[in-house]
Amino acid sequence: MRIDKVYIEDFKNLKKFCIDLDTEQMNTVLLGKNATGKSNFIESLVLIFKFLDLSTENKRDFPEFNYWIQYTCRNNTIEIDHLSKGYKILINSVETSFSNFFSDEGKAKYLPKYVFTYYSGLSDRLDKAFWKHQNQFYKEIIKEDFDKNKLDNLRRLFYVKQIHSFFVLLAFFSLPNMEKKSKDFLKNILGIEGLESILFIIKQATWINKRGDKRFFGAVGLVQQFLSVLWDYSLAPIHFKETVYPDFRSKGVYQEQLYLYLSDKKKLEDFASKYFDINSEIPNNTFLFKALESTYISELLSEVKVKVRKTIDGQVTFKELSEGEQQLLTVIGLLIFTREDESLILLDEPDTHLNPIWKYDYLHFLTNLVKSKERLENDEINDDSNEDSTTQILINTHDPLVIGSMLKSQVRMFVRNVSKNDLPDVIGNDNTFNKLKRKALKEAFEPDINPRGLGVAGILTSELFGLKTIVDRETGKLLEERNNLLYRQSKGDATESDLLRLQQLFEELSNQGFNHNFKDPLYTEYIINKMKEADNSL
Repeated sequence: MRIDKVYIEDFKNLKKFCIDLDTEQMNTVLLGKNATGKSNFIESLVLIFKFLDLSTENKRDFPEFNYWIQYTCRNNTIEIDHLSKGYKILINSVETSFSNFFSDEGKAKYLPKYVFTYYSGLSDRLDKAFWKHQNQFYKEIIKEDFDKNKLDNLRRLFYVKQIHSFFVLLAFFSLPNMEKKSKDFLKNILGIEGLESILFIIKQATWINKRGDKRFFGAVGLVQQFLSVLWDYSLAPIHFKETVYPDFRSKGVYQEQLYLYLSDKKKLEDFASKYFDINSEIPNNTFLFKALESTYISELLSEVKVKVRKTIDGQVTFKELSEGEQQLLTVIGLLIFTREDESLILLDEPDTHLNPIWKYDYLHFLTNLVKSKERLENDEINDDSNEDSTTQILINTHDPLVIGSMLKSQVRMFVRNVSKNDLPDVIGNDNTFNKLKRKALKEAFEPDINPRGLGVAGILTSELFGLKTIVDRETGKLLEERNNLLYRQSKGDATESDLLRLQQLFEELSNQGFNHNFKDPLYTEYIINKMKEADNSL
């Protein structure tokens, strides 16, 4: 799965917007100041695939904006034209019927298997875009006769939350023979030596099925089967009633809960093995992850508490995961689970809680661990390419550490306003996208330079971020004053008071760790160029 080109007619601040992604790259980072449209672009992609997936052979659903998109999926080039009221769909340049594209078979062939979206911010705007899918899934899995073979068709879109990190961790440790790369990632990056125990807290859902399993508050179907197996391997299941407080305004809700406790990793493996056997399923991380997620969607799962064994400064401790660990584990785990599938991963500021070292290595983690299982096992390559990947990753970030290893072809720049004259010339034949580019008012650009090799200071002071200097504003003013005086001195125009002030500045800046050849050469070059411009204007 790879998105190549997109045109958005009018969605929030994306007005006649177009973006052309490099067809040789599977990872693209979106850069730009706040309010330039990066998050809106990610949201528009969610809505495009949401309504394509919700459409059927007999009924079409549409987002509230018009668009045109071209992407490749399972060796097919697909164009979706929604520039007017309906859809026009071309597969390999040939128009196809709705019955072909929107059938279950068509969706399995022409849509990404999964669209995972992660957003670390506080807004629920992206979450709401997934509600209809989650509601459809919820209504199906609580039925007595739910067919697990429908699971993939119902769960094409995932909005990833913090609780999913525990599902990822359990899915990793549920298999007795964990893949080496996964084991190394858990141990060497997260410091997780092993899994100690898991506590599932089950609660009464808002729905009640009187014919359902009374142990699990009337659960039936897929969820009942999962919890029933879990019950068999839990240590002394306990029903417990307590008052819970959803928020500070609540007076408390009296709620019955069920504690299901797996005492160690062996119990988890035995439980997972039994669950795979019952479902005639080859043991795999993805199947167990989906079962865990189904329990959460069904409202029955209140909380999961996971204790892990960690190595910290040579000492082995027992703890739960931090927010940064959960954030990294969730994204990397989902990529590992789905790397053999044609999927789309949309990450909106996924690096918020990560430490600088993890931010620096973030794209290395994504590309190195997303490689196919066969190439990982054969250790055929040990670089940051993901040429064999069928999963595309789009990342919105504001952190220069994340993009330090990238090429310019992997970056697209968003700006607030673009003059028609600033748009690049349209080249190539008169195809649909080129026609749309001619009327574009806004476009995401490829930068002129590669982030790779610039270093953090170079990235910050380049067009990628546009800072004049990497020092603080107050120190920057002192440096600018000093350099102006140095320039006047070199021209023979400095007065006695100028020289006295220059000496004071040298002393003040020296106390701050700066000397004549101070540690921001790019700022020096900037000042010199500005002075030359001033001279030329005289």
